[in-house]
Amino acid sequence: MAELSHIAELKSDSAKRRERAIQNLTATDLTDAQVIEQLQNIVSADPMEYARVAARAQLLAAGQTPRASVAPIQVKQEDASKPAIFAIGYFGILIICVCVAIGVIGFLAFSAPQIGNIFSRVTNGLAP
Repeated sequence: MAELSHIAELKSDSAKRRERAIQNLTATDLTDAQVIEQLQNIVSADPMEYARVAARAQLLAAGQTPRASVAPIQVKQEDASKPAIFAIGYFGILIICVCVAIGVIGFLAFSAPQIGNIFSRVTNGLAP
């Protein structure tokens, strides 16, 4: 019986991890019914072409007939959302900076008369 780690890797959310697990299967692993079933599932329904191709090759090497593939599901490429996350973070920081600047300007506008009075008293106190 194959180790549970092989099955867990074959069921991973990461297509690259699934592909790596498929490529690392040994001849002994390919005799396990659970591994064969998981490879059949990958061949028939995995959204990533390269994982389906790797699983098909391993099944053929094990003397198994791969199931027919269903139409590939269109999904985003892995890590395709990183630019979006960067943009959200960038604009979030930009909004914080604008709010801080508006707050500082508002504070100075509100306290300008008091600051002016302090400077007037200081300069009047320094005059001979």
